[in-house]
Amino acid sequence: MNSETDKLINVLRRIARAASYANWVKADADAARFCAAQYNRVLARLNELEPNTRGLFASLPEDSSPDVTRMAARDLAAYFEDDTAESHVWGFAWGCHPRSVRARGKCFPVEVRCE
Repeated sequence: MNSETDKLINVLRRIARAASYANWVKADADAARFCAAQYNRVLARLNELEPNTRGLFASLPEDSSPDVTRMAARDLAAYFEDDTAESHVWGFAWGCHPRSVRARGKCFPVEVRCE
């Protein structure tokens, strides 16, 4: 992958995060339209750089829900991720991440008593 493709993949991750947030807080329809428009621009540029993506990924309608935009952005980013390299972890800014990513050595059983 070239440098521009890497940058566009980073933008896709940000679009997915923004769309997820817009869906979570029930933001204005303008936010959803903006995310879909940004996704379409990135997709158009990636189609120019990587012609084999044309048949796999479609542009989103302007009125797509933020959740659909999030899924589309993540799918497109996943297409370009290298399976051999450590893949990007979809986590939160404050350091939380899916359980499967956490180090296994930090987990330990805790006794719980209910009275």
